[in-house]
Amino acid sequence: MQSEQEVGGGNLQKFNFSGYSLVFVLGAAAFLVMLAAGITGPARTAAKAVPVATLLVLVLRDMGGFVRICLAGALLGSVAGDILLDLPYDALFVFGLAAFLAGHLFYTLLFFRYARLPGRFETAVTAAMVFFAAAMIWLFSGIEPTLFKPVVLYILVIVTMTIGALLVPAPDRLLFYGAFIFIASDVVLAVNKFLIPVPAGRIINITLYFTAQYIIIAAARAIWKPCRRVN
Repeated sequence: MQSEQEVGGGNLQKFNFSGYSLVFVLGAAAFLVMLAAGITGPARTAAKAVPVATLLVLVLRDMGGFVRICLAGALLGSVAGDILLDLPYDALFVFGLAAFLAGHLFYTLLFFRYARLPGRFETAVTAAMVFFAAAMIWLFSGIEPTLFKPVVLYILVIVTMTIGALLVPAPDRLLFYGAFIFIASDVVLAVNKFLIPVPAGRIINITLYFTAQYIIIAAARAIWKPCRRVN
């Protein structure tokens, strides 16, 4: 009889995580192939939602309490954003942006709940991130006025989320790397949409996005995985 066992421990748990990873990769690959081939429609939109929805199921299965609520909220917002941004209606862009904004707010709430005071390295990176946010706001200042305010708000929130990820105590900086890759994904998307065409911009954007979500959840499981009683 064992009193406690960490979620994620044991061969069965590892197999289960590998299974979820396989579904994630297959869903991501299916969407990217359809995107590259110019295929549109409900099948592509559904395929786009599969990877992050798979992470959502994994979080609901493995995590608990406040962490579970925040991660589930973040992933649910992302799934909604995935669907809205893949539909062929430009008017839905702001709603897709709002869905991702809500997701980032859940991530931000979680990260700052467990954040520690910054050291020298964290302070330097935070200053760089603030400068980056200001540069991005300036760069996109010429876009359509009705979109500029939502974009500014989005930039501020995702940069704050990334700073929060940096400040979470962990044996590595995987959580921060995931959040930073998320920013890179959004920069490619925004430049491609508002400024200049980026060669294979959508492929790069989505590949970075899927990678970022996977890394964030993998890091979160390593940091906050709960214990379950096993009889």
